[in-house]
Amino acid sequence: MKFKQIIYIALLALPIYSVAQKNKKTENEGISEKELKAEAYFVEGMKYYIAETYDKAIALFKKAAEGNPTSAGVNFMLAKSFFATNDLANATIYSEKALKIDDENKFYRKLLGEIYTKQKRYKEAASMYEKLADKFPQDVDNYLELSNVYILQEKFSDAVEIYNKIERTIGVSEEITHQKQLIYLKQNKLEKAIEEGDRLIASEPTEPEYVVQQAQILISNERYEQAIKMLQGSLKKNPDFAEAHVLLAEIYRKQNELEKCNEELQVAFSNKNLAVEVKFKILSSYMLMMKDDNSDKTLENLLNLTQELVKQSPNEAKGYVVLGDLLMKKGEMATARNNYVKSTLYDKSVFEVWLAIVELDAKLNHIDSLAKHSEEAIEYFPNQSFFWYHNGFANFAKKDYDKAISSLEEARNLAVDNPELAKHINALLGDAYNELKKYIKSDEAYEAVLKSDPDYEHVLNNYSYYLSLRKDKLSRAVQLSTRLTDKFGDNATYLDTHAWVLYTMKEYQKSREFLERAINQSTGVSGTIIEHYGDVLYQLGEKAKALEQWKKARQMGENSQSIDKKIQSGQLIE
Repeated sequence: MKFKQIIYIALLALPIYSVAQKNKKTENEGISEKELKAEAYFVEGMKYYIAETYDKAIALFKKAAEGNPTSAGVNFMLAKSFFATNDLANATIYSEKALKIDDENKFYRKLLGEIYTKQKRYKEAASMYEKLADKFPQDVDNYLELSNVYILQEKFSDAVEIYNKIERTIGVSEEITHQKQLIYLKQNKLEKAIEEGDRLIASEPTEPEYVVQQAQILISNERYEQAIKMLQGSLKKNPDFAEAHVLLAEIYRKQNELEKCNEELQVAFSNKNLAVEVKFKILSSYMLMMKDDNSDKTLENLLNLTQELVKQSPNEAKGYVVLGDLLMKKGEMATARNNYVKSTLYDKSVFEVWLAIVELDAKLNHIDSLAKHSEEAIEYFPNQSFFWYHNGFANFAKKDYDKAISSLEEARNLAVDNPELAKHINALLGDAYNELKKYIKSDEAYEAVLKSDPDYEHVLNNYSYYLSLRKDKLSRAVQLSTRLTDKFGDNATYLDTHAWVLYTMKEYQKSREFLERAINQSTGVSGTIIEHYGDVLYQLGEKAKALEQWKKARQMGENSQSIDKKIQSGQLIE
């Protein structure tokens, strides 16, 4: 870059010197002071231009122009400086001046052509490049610029003719061929575009990329048979041409010949010359193409391809992730989770993978795995409240309440912008603090939930029930349990909760009514509900019926601390 700039300085300085030579003072054969100053300003201006400090360069070039207004070089550099600052009006003025002074200089003409193009003065720009092309027929860049201007004017045939001239000079070119094909396709001249592709392939038959590009044009225009014939011909010459199998698979998919499609993909995937990255791209594209096809056959094909890919690249995390996704579609959650876990052996940085692992652990109720994996996820994503919450959930299930609370408190701190998750966190914190008999904190957590969601059933149920067990805030307990049964009147557990609050308040007849409603539900009737029913009957003086209910509860598996004593003594033990 510096080398080019030095050359430019030398070239552009020449006009100044030539003018200076013509204006030597006869008496001492020297350069006037004015011209010397102009040269000094010009050289200083070039320093700023090279440093891209264009405002200072312009000021100095203007001073140089005052001292030597007929210098083409000074006007040219003013034009370039204004052009660099996108001041097209001034760039045009000085560029036209430079060219008027020296219309033989190709750099001056090129700059003016570029300025006209940016101003959308395409006709004038074309005139510049036409003259350049005539004067310098071996300079391909002039033809390329001219063809570009023709395209901008939508003179597509003229552009093609220019491309043909270029090819007569340099031979068949991939870039030129593609440009011509784009023009022909825009003009709906498909046959012409195909002919150009065929010429490119003929110019270099061993270049597979040309075949790929031609096949893509044929496929996009539904010339399937023509594309198949060409690809199969290429495969005869080059059996390792894996991309050909991929394109054939795409054609067969479009023709709904899924068996052939799968066969071609299997061949492509077994080809060791096809890069792993390419195979993953193919697989992802294929999965997108088949997203609306939920047939078992398609899913099995995808699984087979992915398993083959995993065999070839056992240390590539992506393979296990894709395999996990497919197994999820198949409903094999545990195996899917295991593959996601395998992927983390090779790449632990993908948030979505850890999210899937933790969610599946929770769905599968694999508590030990949930505790382990959520803890690992926290190591890599310590600011994600979701992982802290699930770690708290797992430790709560393991009855490690202190550890659960520690994680849940961290989750709550991080969930300030996620009110939905914050509700679940506070609900579980309420349960955890209750287990440790830290009732003030438990109640605060529950109240925080109800403040944002008064109908949160888990909290309505647990909070009211725990208050009844503590015989504390019973008016609040009955308020919550009433709301619970008003909204969920066919839930046996919730009816039992409200009944037990009433029982604690010694409203035994009302309690009996709700327990009998609970017992009559078709689902959810537990031994605990039956035992509670026996307790209420005992308080109402129906001791024989109470004993009968206690025995029934025991048969249903109820194993509360006092159930056996109640049965043996026939008396209520509280």
